[in-house]
Amino acid sequence: MNTLVSNCPPKLDCCDRQTLLNYFQEAWQLEDILLKSLVGEDTFYLNPDPLRNPLIFYLGHSAAFYINKLVRVGLLEKSLNQDYEILFGVGVDPETPTELNQAIAHLQWPDLTSAWQYREQVLEILTEFIEKTPITLPILPDHPLWALIMGIEHQRIHIETSSMLFRQLPLERVKRPSEWKYAPSKAYIPENEMLKVAGGIAKLGKAFDDSTYGWDIDYGSRTVEVAPFLASKYLITNSEFLDFVKAGGYENQEYWDKKSWQWKTENNIQHPKFWRLEKGSYKYRAQFDEMDLPLDWPVEVNYYEAMAYCRWKGEGTRLMNEAEYNVATYGNGLGEDVDHYNLNFKFGSPSPVGMLETAKSYSGLYDLRGNVWEWLSDHLNPLSGYEPHFLYEDNSAIFFDTQHQMMLGGCWITNGTEALKYYRNWFRPNFYQHAGFRIVQDIDNREQGTGNREQAGKEFSI
Repeated sequence: MNTLVSNCPPKLDCCDRQTLLNYFQEAWQLEDILLKSLVGEDTFYLNPDPLRNPLIFYLGHSAAFYINKLVRVGLLEKSLNQDYEILFGVGVDPETPTELNQAIAHLQWPDLTSAWQYREQVLEILTEFIEKTPITLPILPDHPLWALIMGIEHQRIHIETSSMLFRQLPLERVKRPSEWKYAPSKAYIPENEMLKVAGGIAKLGKAFDDSTYGWDIDYGSRTVEVAPFLASKYLITNSEFLDFVKAGGYENQEYWDKKSWQWKTENNIQHPKFWRLEKGSYKYRAQFDEMDLPLDWPVEVNYYEAMAYCRWKGEGTRLMNEAEYNVATYGNGLGEDVDHYNLNFKFGSPSPVGMLETAKSYSGLYDLRGNVWEWLSDHLNPLSGYEPHFLYEDNSAIFFDTQHQMMLGGCWITNGTEALKYYRNWFRPNFYQHAGFRIVQDIDNREQGTGNREQAGKEFSI
């Protein structure tokens, strides 16, 4: 996608004013492209995902976040519109649609023109702010300008969040931007063999003095010894998951635990969310269009569906955990070149597994970074040294509840510091993101079956 560009995050120990301004404006423009793809004023008041706010919320959310954080650190003297900054200020994380409806039933959403005007006013304020505010380096987590960088990275996350919501709208409610290009799909489906991944020492966590922005959950440390294991060379493809569907995987309760079976039954789930059965074959919903199911692209499912597939594949088949992921992805190296992967809008969609030779890790596994997020077996958990940041105390701490599964690696639309190696992501197991999975098996105890194991190997204190 030549005209949709996302630059690398700035180094906060040596960046200048123009670099910050460019990085901010780029994030704003990318979000604008998505927002302006919606067709019809009433579309903004729809709720395409019953676990998310109406779309009008996302029109104002990033803007309000900037204002709230900059006021908090004293870099802006006052709010622009206090009512909007309250209304658009806080997101949601309901377990059920009923819980969401109860939380937002009393809210009065503004008319679309007023919301757009608010957004444009914030853009003017922030542009002037960056152009005139003294820039002192380095910008570390205790620096007032950390609030600005937090706002930019938060907006970049919501570019991805909004793309998932817009993808759930009826086709007539969206119009693909002229800049948007999907990846190709080929007839060839590569064999997804199981490869041995050498064990090693996984060193998790972002250093507190790292020169790029980080979220509180990224910082800290943990060292884990990882035993050798087997992993699928590629992410599980639509073709492979189609075999599971055709084998009655959604009808066989043996492949689902109690909670996931309840979710599947209550919501009448019969196949992945972005598949549609038509005359005996499946169509695929891309970001703005419908097409024949691209069999060589990675399947996109939630955690429940990924685990059901693992159980279908047989005893001992599971998802990768965080330590294994890091060993398989980086080994003893710390490669960071995001251009090698389907990240940062390289395509406007997933891409065929194995298509990018540069996305092959030293372990022989493809697309550990980019393409789609990879569901892990770990619940969200803090690293040693974790502390919530005072500007966003509920960013992650409230999710250490065993109700949120980790995912790593990023996807095709992941940008900013979210696309870097230290970003630790998470969602509820019934939520959808641009996320898929690969399968893993133990080497020494394959016949015993380990199920959904949280950790591999021995954890060291450091």
